[in-house]
Amino acid sequence: MRIVILATEPSGDFLGAKLIKNLKKNKKVVISGVGGEQMKVEGFQSWVQINQFNAIGIFEVLIRILKFLKLFKFIRRKILDFNPDILITIDSPSFSYRIVKKLQCLRKRTKFIHYVAPTVWAWKPRRARIFSELYDQMFTLFDFEPKYFRKFGLQTDFVGHQIFFDKKVIKKKKKYISFFPGSRTIEIKNNMKKLQEIIVKSEKIFSEFDIFILTLNDQAKYIKEIIKSKKIKIISDYTKKHQIMRETYLAVAASGSVTLELIKYKVPTLVFYETHWLTKFILKLFVKVKYASLINIVYKKEIIPEFLFNKFNSQNIIGTMKDFIKKKDLRSNQIKHFENFQKKMLFNNKNPSALIINKLKI
Repeated sequence: MRIVILATEPSGDFLGAKLIKNLKKNKKVVISGVGGEQMKVEGFQSWVQINQFNAIGIFEVLIRILKFLKLFKFIRRKILDFNPDILITIDSPSFSYRIVKKLQCLRKRTKFIHYVAPTVWAWKPRRARIFSELYDQMFTLFDFEPKYFRKFGLQTDFVGHQIFFDKKVIKKKKKYISFFPGSRTIEIKNNMKKLQEIIVKSEKIFSEFDIFILTLNDQAKYIKEIIKSKKIKIISDYTKKHQIMRETYLAVAASGSVTLELIKYKVPTLVFYETHWLTKFILKLFVKVKYASLINIVYKKEIIPEFLFNKFNSQNIIGTMKDFIKKKDLRSNQIKHFENFQKKMLFNNKNPSALIINKLKI
């Protein structure tokens, strides 16, 4: 059986790696496609480096459109040549539906699967119909998502989030404050304009704490050019990064999948985000949900304090950091919600990757 997996973001790379680990148990399966470092660890050879997809937001994509079109055509040709039995796209909804739309000629012999539903409940609800027409099956992270696609006839199953199934080691917290500036180059550049000041101030205000910036290998050099203090440790090694994350007393993180890891390790967390003004303008027009963090969306209240756009400044964040360090009730209340949230994120406490493989009868 020939399978193509497309994961163009770090969060998709994580899910893809877990899927490949389970797929390898079947010796008749041949896997190819696009993925990152974590999929590589499982023996996967990517057609391209996923850092080439390093753009987020409408404006950021527009200014690199020619590069993306060339990359798109190359991947499409590789899929046609590989002629898969199953094509699995993971997250990255804008890329995923466009590539699948151009591959409908394979529909008679190839089963099209999408893993991680587009957030139609937050914005662009019309995508539910589009995805339902282009795909044969979908697997979702949240139990409330299947209904949005089933009404258009797409076989959709809730499998939960892999991050909460994997064995977790909750370590005693040390006097660590960890900053997570984002996962994409343009995202980090947008965030670091404001975050730089907050990190430098934190070093002085919270002098009893060790300050860390946890990032990816591709981004570490850029951050080191901005942050000159030798006391602030910039960590990109995967193993060391996760060790520090588990022991962190307070995390200040860019909105994204890293917040799920912090929830998993019960690390008290604040969230921030900045983007280009054009992307910001469009988001304010069309996004239907009040919050950016998934836990806040699920509970319909601010479990994790959010500092988005204009609220993202040193006064707001430093002030809230002081509160979370001094007030134990703030920390304990957030952690209780983290524990309850994790229970919602698995289907009968089963391995999501194994559920997908079972559903696909591989």
